[in-house]
Amino acid sequence: MLKRMICAAAAAVVLAISASGCGNTAQAPAETTQTEQKAAAKVGCLSCIGLDEDGVRRWTEDVAEAEGRDTSYINTNDIIFFDDVNSMVLALKTGKIDRLSTSYNVASYIVNRNDDLEIVDKNYPAILGYSMALPSSRADDAKSIDEAIAAMKEDGTIDRLVGTYITDLGKNEPEPAGFTVKDGRDTIKVAVTGDMPSMDLILADGSPAGFNTALLAELSDRIDKNIELVSVNAPARAVALASGEVDAIFWMRGTYDRNGSALPYLLDKIEGIYITKPYLMDRRVTVIQKAQ
Repeated sequence: MLKRMICAAAAAVVLAISASGCGNTAQAPAETTQTEQKAAAKVGCLSCIGLDEDGVRRWTEDVAEAEGRDTSYINTNDIIFFDDVNSMVLALKTGKIDRLSTSYNVASYIVNRNDDLEIVDKNYPAILGYSMALPSSRADDAKSIDEAIAAMKEDGTIDRLVGTYITDLGKNEPEPAGFTVKDGRDTIKVAVTGDMPSMDLILADGSPAGFNTALLAELSDRIDKNIELVSVNAPARAVALASGEVDAIFWMRGTYDRNGSALPYLLDKIEGIYITKPYLMDRRVTVIQKAQ
């Protein structure tokens, strides 16, 4: 049931990507107002697991509402989905999209390496949560992860990792985290895509790195499990989870309050999946080209 559900969801996302990429690239008519032109601007986003076009519309409106913005101008026909950050940045630089929407942590990594881009920060509240998704058969592991994350927040470990792998990173690349492997321990296979830098990235030599891998290295001992990183293309991570190729994937979608509690209209309710409580909160920002 889990495999059938996620594969269907993945197929719906592919359809949404195809629909969003075709027939939605026309420029706003000359007679439109500035507000209408802003609303019609083409916005790049990374594709979401488990959301069809209607789901994306509802989620986008929910996020805007949680941020305290007017949802009336949102038109998801103007959202163009991408499978990876690099192609989305290239689309921005070549004018195929007018801006891209992502989390602040990812946007900071992008602009630190692209001097012609800048962040437009509306100081929205941090309602986007970085979590992990595991099949319900791994619910006990997910609960152990939740408990370990709570302890890591309490003892300052999360803050330390944020400093090393996000805040103080600048233009540098992070060092790969070291994992302890112990005989006799159960192994959790976790998908890494390299497509959420500086959270999840693949270095030039092919090594997984970033905040998420450092988090996993810390979690390994706290939950007494060996953790194996499995490189998976971002669009294939749902299928990898459903097929059992991996036991967990990183998940960033949904709306939370400032304490990390799910808001009532949360769309992260997928049968057969246990989503951990967010280990880190972030806010949504926009990246645009700097004025010439």
